Amino acid sequence: MRSVRRAGLVEQVVEALTGQVSSGTWAPGDRLPSLVELCTELDVGRSTLREAVQVLVHRGLLDARQGSGTFVRADDSGLPLALRLTRAAALDVYEARRGLEVEAARLAALRRSEEDLAVLRAAAAGRREAQVRGAVPEWALADLALHRAVFAATHNPVLGALFDSFADAQKQAFEDQTHDPVSDVDTAAQHEALVAAIAAQDASAAIMATHSYLDMCEADLRQPGRGRERLPDERSEE
Repeated sequence: MRSVRRAGLVEQVVEALTGQVSSGTWAPGDRLPSLVELCTELDVGRSTLREAVQVLVHRGLLDARQGSGTFVRADDSGLPLALRLTRAAALDVYEARRGLEVEAARLAALRRSEEDLAVLRAAAAGRREAQVRGAVPEWALADLALHRAVFAATHNPVLGALFDSFADAQKQAFEDQTHDPVSDVDTAAQHEALVAAIAAQDASAAIMATHSYLDMCEADLRQPGRGRERLPDERSEE
């Protein structure tokens, strides 16, 4: 039986290697650095690294090829949802978000508690303040907090888990947008309208506000050269 300490070290290496893939440092199809290089970089022994790599092979993230090395799998069908989403094109993320966010807005309006409303209003205030100050990193975190609060107000744990799966992909989609989101007063207005609709328990208005801001985001991403630039098949056609 492995010691707890060794098991923990292997999991740390697994997380480090997974992070290299999810961040895009290693793209699908890339060959990983040699065993010696990785051991030096991660400051671990060969047996620990081999065990971590084997874990990721079983999880479907890596592909170990005899005599060729270890590669990031190009086919992501076996990957966890959150990791697969970080590889998705920004427009695809927004299109998928629409179905989730519209239903979340509707349920939040119908089910929110006073405590939920307080969290929503605090998140909206943080988003608004960051926008006024032109603080992009803080704005991005506040925007994420606002949407997380909407999903929390549904009191549906499955929707909450799906939102968490989309969180990293949403950050990537935010980075892909061409405009400065902090100056996007129209989208800000729609988010304010969403919070007001949830406060009034007006499900129809909450749905309308959600469609409105997603329409604007998608319109930006549909500009030439935007939104689907990470899809391999479309890159090859350009």
